[in-house]
Amino acid sequence: MNEPLTEKKQIMDELIQAYDQNLNSQILNIASIYIILSISWTLVFRWFHIPFSRADLGILLLIFLVLSLVFLIFRFAHTSTKVNTHIVLQSVVFVIISLYFGSGYSEAWSYFLLVPIVTSLYGKRFLSIFYSTIGLLSMIFVRIGFPDNAAHITDAIDISNRILLYIIVATFSYLVLSKLNMLYDKQVNTVVESMETTLEQVVQSFIVAMEAKDLYTFGHSERVSQYAVALAKQLPEYQHKQKLSHLRLSGLLHDIGKINMPESILTKPTALTSEEYEVIKTHTSLGGQMVEKVDGLQGLKNGVLYHHERWDGKGYPTGSVKKDIPLEARILAVADSFDAMTTTRAYRSGIDLEEAFKRIYDGLGSQFDPNLKEAIEAAESEFIKIYFESHDPLEEFEKLTDFL
Repeated sequence: MNEPLTEKKQIMDELIQAYDQNLNSQILNIASIYIILSISWTLVFRWFHIPFSRADLGILLLIFLVLSLVFLIFRFAHTSTKVNTHIVLQSVVFVIISLYFGSGYSEAWSYFLLVPIVTSLYGKRFLSIFYSTIGLLSMIFVRIGFPDNAAHITDAIDISNRILLYIIVATFSYLVLSKLNMLYDKQVNTVVESMETTLEQVVQSFIVAMEAKDLYTFGHSERVSQYAVALAKQLPEYQHKQKLSHLRLSGLLHDIGKINMPESILTKPTALTSEEYEVIKTHTSLGGQMVEKVDGLQGLKNGVLYHHERWDGKGYPTGSVKKDIPLEARILAVADSFDAMTTTRAYRSGIDLEEAFKRIYDGLGSQFDPNLKEAIEAAESEFIKIYFESHDPLEEFEKLTDFL
């Protein structure tokens, strides 16, 4: 399975893509408007024999044709935003080179200064350096290959000054946009942190409502999430803080479907009948449906829905086998079982830690993912620490009342 993007990267990617799409359209629109105006006033000046334009109408029409073609590509080709950005920037270079020859402006070389300014608007180092370099080389090439007309003599000092000015404009354009991007990044961080805080509050509210229905599961979700994180830290797939946070929330909500279970079953002081067990088994599907409908919690569905699946395919609700079960759910299966075995219920006492670990290891390859063996061994000490820190009835009650 592909590693999910972090919340920040996902938000940034969406915002950047929208920004680039909008910028591509704006650059094309502005260039088109300028060319249409240039063509219009050139035609008017020629029609009335007014000597206010030396523009080459043929070149202006060629530019208009190329821009029209680009618009058609955007309209019908459905190319990616990244490809569109390169098409736009290549079009910008083409338009500026064409204007150098076709505008009739004695200082037409200054059009090349637009290249670093326009490319810097995208705020991407590669684009800025790559197309600014192309713009600089193009400016040098057209000067050397096609000298200015005799009415305006350009010497080596003029050329070197033009290059220096170009580099200065390119550098400052990029630096300004880099600073703006830093501010933008800080704003995204603020949004992400606000979202995480809100999700945490939503999750804690669910936990309070769920655990209030079952006196014997005070702290269960919190312990499962801690065991799951301790185990996941030993895996290469969970070395990113965001993934651990995601797993923690899944652990907190893994039994959320029990909120719809009858209290007579949840709090039953004796073992469940087969019919009652079938009712309890529906909590995974109900929980999956619940988180799927809450904005921001959809990504937790795998852990909530599949944490009772077994490696051998004898679990529920889908009977998935081996690596068809999401890794998140395989981790939660171990954490949930460990806490269930070590927690005392009305109809049975919790077993000691040594026996709990033995049953976990015995279940590898049947109930649990055998690939997690080394990670479980590495996390044993952390499991023991979590157990002794959390199995204090008074502390668990105080923790619950803190949520209220």
